[in-house]
Amino acid sequence: MKQTMAVKGEAATQEDESARDDAGIRLDLKHRSFYRLSLLATQINRAIANAYVKNFGRPAHAWRVVTVLGAFGPLSASQINSHTTLEMDKVTRIVDRLVEQGLATRDEDPNDRRRVVIALSARGKRVNAQIEQMIADMEREFLIVLSRNERESLYSLLDRLQARADQLFGEKRLWSPTSGRA
Repeated sequence: MKQTMAVKGEAATQEDESARDDAGIRLDLKHRSFYRLSLLATQINRAIANAYVKNFGRPAHAWRVVTVLGAFGPLSASQINSHTTLEMDKVTRIVDRLVEQGLATRDEDPNDRRRVVIALSARGKRVNAQIEQMIADMEREFLIVLSRNERESLYSLLDRLQARADQLFGEKRLWSPTSGRA
């Protein structure tokens, strides 16, 4: 069943039944959850990266490394990688730059001399506090369109979806259908 709606002077077709599978999951690209979540995450990451560059300089994605070090303390590069979506070579380049800028330190792990540990310097901790405040302000402004109950529902849904993603896609395992579909 199709319904036609006027959108900005153009006719747009909205498919209510044919765009969903038997479970009611929207599968057309424009309404697909994976696609929409990806676009939303990209938009948010770009906004944070642009604000970081404006306030602290390049590299744009250094905010991810700084906030991870701020939240989890001294880490190896591979541990930073596991807490971000950054590729290992980008983590290394960002850490190099943060060390050059005096925002991070790189030291030999006293317990394992083969391992290098990255930590925020005092200056890096101050920058992290500013980044965290900026992100908190952005998040408040973004989520204020939802009521308190809607935000709690969103957090609960995100927790459930993260647990399911870990189950289906975690540990770099290849996805395979589990719902009886071939």
